[in-house]
This record gives sequence, structure tokens and C-alpha cells, in this order.
Amino acid sequence: MKNFKQLALGLMVGALAISFSAFTNANNNTFVKHHRAVKAGMITDDYIVQPTLNNFQENASPTSSNCHGTATLQCIYDVTSSGQTNIPDQASYTASNINSYVAAGYLVADPNSHASLY
Repeated sequence: MKNFKQLALGLMVGALAISFSAFTNANNNTFVKHHRAVKAGMITDDYIVQPTLNNFQENASPTSSNCHGTATLQCIYDVTSSGQTNIPDQASYTASNINSYVAAGYLVADPNSHASLY
């Protein structure tokens, strides 16, 4: 009977240890989450699009099927994590702004974009 109690106690302690470790590892998942801390005065959307020639605007969720016409710059740019804290929130951006942001690594051409207007 004494051995049975020790075995039962050991199993309970082991079960508790496993259940507690499950809770401590819950935040260590590999899923990508898009939680963005928006810095005051900085860009709020994840994309910049070119609706008219050399005029760019923020966009929350552009569709590459809206890219048409011809232009020298891309239709859609993705805002990088460094861009989220370095690109000012403006009503529009010029081609010069976009070229500077790309050179600094704040924007990258969207993989589904091409040189055109949005």
C-alpha cells in the first residue's frame, strides 16, 4: 500500500509539472502575428500605392489586379518594419520620397507588383 501511495504521488507530481510547462510555453509559438505598434506621426498602413503618375498614397490592403497603365515606378510597395517607424504619415508621397524610402530600406516592391499605376 505504501508503494502504491508513492507511485500515485509521483504520477500526480509528474502530471502537474507537464501541465505547468504547457502554460509557460504557450507564448513561444511559431505563428506570424501582425501586431504593429504604431509610432505617433508615422505611417499607419502596410502598403503604399501609385494611383496617379508619381503620386503615392497609403493603402491598407491593395489588390495587384488594380495595377494597370504604365509608369516607371512600382504600383504597390510594402512598408518594412523599419519603414513603419521612419516614414511620416502624409496624405501623399512623391516619386522622390519613394526612391529615398526604397534606398533606405523602408519600402520594398510588392512581389505581385510591376511598374504601373494602381
